Amino acid sequence: MPTVVRAQTTVLTKAFYKGTVGSYPIAMQLQQKRQGDTLSGSYYYLRSGREKTINLTGVLQHPTLLTEKVAVEKEGKYVRETTGRFSITAPLLATGKLNGSWTNTKTGKQLPVQLQLLTAAEDAPVFYDYELVIHKEEIVNLSEQEEQRYKATALKIIQEGKVLQTLSGFSEFIGNQPEIELEDLNFDGHFDIKIPISFPDRTKYDGSFLYFIYNSSTQKFIRHQQLIDLEYLLFDPVKKEIYKYSEAPEGFVINCYKWRGNEVYLHHTEKVQ
Repeated sequence: MPTVVRAQTTVLTKAFYKGTVGSYPIAMQLQQKRQGDTLSGSYYYLRSGREKTINLTGVLQHPTLLTEKVAVEKEGKYVRETTGRFSITAPLLATGKLNGSWTNTKTGKQLPVQLQLLTAAEDAPVFYDYELVIHKEEIVNLSEQEEQRYKATALKIIQEGKVLQTLSGFSEFIGNQPEIELEDLNFDGHFDIKIPISFPDRTKYDGSFLYFIYNSSTQKFIRHQQLIDLEYLLFDPVKKEIYKYSEAPEGFVINCYKWRGNEVYLHHTEKVQ
């Protein structure tokens, strides 16, 4: 029989910024776990496109430092090499604008950085507490061995100890650490909810999300079944597009979706070699 498990739910906030390094327009995405001091993310130059993203890691401090690393070929092997560092003066997510500088680690050249948060800096979902209702059960995995797995059956949204809303009507496998993600999924300037889920009976495409859209008028989250049916998606608030990658004989096919009202539609398809 499944048993209820109490475990702290990790909240990961994924914030997007648009701005410039010197005179070069960029888009930046930063991820921060609540009550943590580490950051991860990426950015890309708009003229180069989202396929040429540069990874970032950093630590929250004053100023916040972000280190970029790129894959460089050396003696026939690819290694990750530090190529630049951002120094950001304003606290992340506490203000709509960030300023700072970018330094080329090889030459020492510095360029000014200006960034604008694409969501509301004081958006209500950022300040809510979240608690997944978890059940533990025994399953037989693909290797025909018994193992313990965890299922999420509800999500409580809490403000100052009061439950504002309970999202239910699902029962999905999750990892050992309960987690939700806050991200603006419909590009309206407000954070929405993604719950990472897994499919233990699959050998491919074994992970996805449950998606819930925040309605700022009612201050409630609404399950979005169309996004759930599309499964694993990437969201680009700069182009206001949603991407679903699928394998093809000669690379990948990317289906690009856009919002029309409260629904998404297939806008175009790209092929990546």
